[in-house]
Amino acid sequence: MVLIFIAAVLLGRFRLNGSRRTLLKFAAVVILALDNLYSAVLTMTVNSVSTGGFATWTFAADGVVGSLLLAVAAWLPDQRVRQRARGLLIALGTSIAILAVIIVSTALLGDRLPSAFADVPETGDELELLSEHTALLVAEVLTAACFAVAAVGFARLAEEEDDEFLQWLSIGSVIASVAFVNYALFPSQFTELVFSGDFFFFAAVAALLVGAVREISREEAARIRTAVLEERRRVARDLHDGVAQELAFIASQMRWFLRRPADTEPLEQVMDAVERALDESRGAIAALSRPIDEPLDLALGHAALDIADRVGARLHLDLATDVQVSADWRDALLRISREAVANAVRHGRARTISLQLRDNGGVWLRVTDDGDGFDVEAPRSSQSYGLTSMRERAESLGGRFEISSTPGAGTTIEVVVQ
Repeated sequence: MVLIFIAAVLLGRFRLNGSRRTLLKFAAVVILALDNLYSAVLTMTVNSVSTGGFATWTFAADGVVGSLLLAVAAWLPDQRVRQRARGLLIALGTSIAILAVIIVSTALLGDRLPSAFADVPETGDELELLSEHTALLVAEVLTAACFAVAAVGFARLAEEEDDEFLQWLSIGSVIASVAFVNYALFPSQFTELVFSGDFFFFAAVAALLVGAVREISREEAARIRTAVLEERRRVARDLHDGVAQELAFIASQMRWFLRRPADTEPLEQVMDAVERALDESRGAIAALSRPIDEPLDLALGHAALDIADRVGARLHLDLATDVQVSADWRDALLRISREAVANAVRHGRARTISLQLRDNGGVWLRVTDDGDGFDVEAPRSSQSYGLTSMRERAESLGGRFEISSTPGAGTTIEVVVQ
């Protein structure tokens, strides 16, 4: 079970880095895990794994193949696997095929394969030094050598890449190598006895388990740091695109006004920019105070309610739950909904605003108000900046932005994300 857990950790690593080395390590651990599972089944179904050549040699051969693959993975020059899903299927299929070939071969040879012992030891006193069959002794020495080679390779890679998980793989491989040396000297592997080699092997698996758990903890911490950094970048981008731009516009307009104090026309645009800058800053503050993983429907509802409460409008929400969009689209929909609600009240004098969110083969957001409306074909007024920013934001991400309005009949804004 521990080896299956470690295989899952290696699978996660392969999905992230696409490394050929990681894929080979995964295949090796899968073979060792299935070998242990198979030996457990044999232990329950036969009288003793040492009395028949089939069980004995199947287990021994799988150990050699698994340790050899680990050694190859530790020293083979690395490269990226371009088609990861295909590579993973090949690795799994090859591992299962290797096990099947070994099982079928040993089953066909059957009684022609030698047993582990002439007389199976039943007590620790009967377990003599180097007492198993010579061929099994060679197999165990070869397995120990492969684990030792893998340990050296993983140690070298761990130092080069500053990788703690590879350090634990190296430690586990060292202890496994000692375990198989002990199995060769005091052959308890194919007996009912629990001897020193077994304790070394348990220690090797425990070291691998510690490494796997620490790898998961490290990966979780890295994901949290990445999420926090991405959120900080998003807020910084929002402040730059929103508040900073509005303040720059206000500064330019005020310089114009100071040169021509009698011309009060820019003041209305300045007030619009001030209100937009306030909305942007409040939106950034709200984003920082809410959970990063807040569902989209709740985030949209909070953003719209924040604006509606300040401008004194009634808000009707009809938002589907469990709607999933990318981080960029999530940010765009939040900003568009805030801008749409604010424009509806400031420029359309709306009293009631409705928000709808659906996911029917594509995410669809509609904002409808009962305001004064306007002629969409007429020259743009002071509200055109908000409409332009919403359109550009949606279309820059490959979405569709549509607006329909009639004087005296309100305005409807629709955003479609394919």
